[in-house]
Amino acid sequence: MAKQPSIVRVRDVASDITEQNIKMREELAKAAEVLKLPIPDTFLGRKTQEPFPKESGSN
Repeated sequence: MAKQPSIVRVRDVASDITEQNIKMREELAKAAEVLKLPIPDTFLGRKTQEPFPKESGSN
C-alpha cells in the first residue's frame, strides 16, 4: 500500500506558529530579566580586606 500524503491545513500551521511565538516571547522576557541583573562580582581587582598597617620605627 502506498502512503497517502498527509493533508496540512493552514490553520494547523498557524496554530503551531502562534504557540512558538508565545514560547519565544516567554523566553525573551526571561532573558530580559536576566540582563537587568547586575554583573556578577568575580573579586578581580577588588580588595576584600585591607592589609595590616606596616609598623613604623626602628627596634
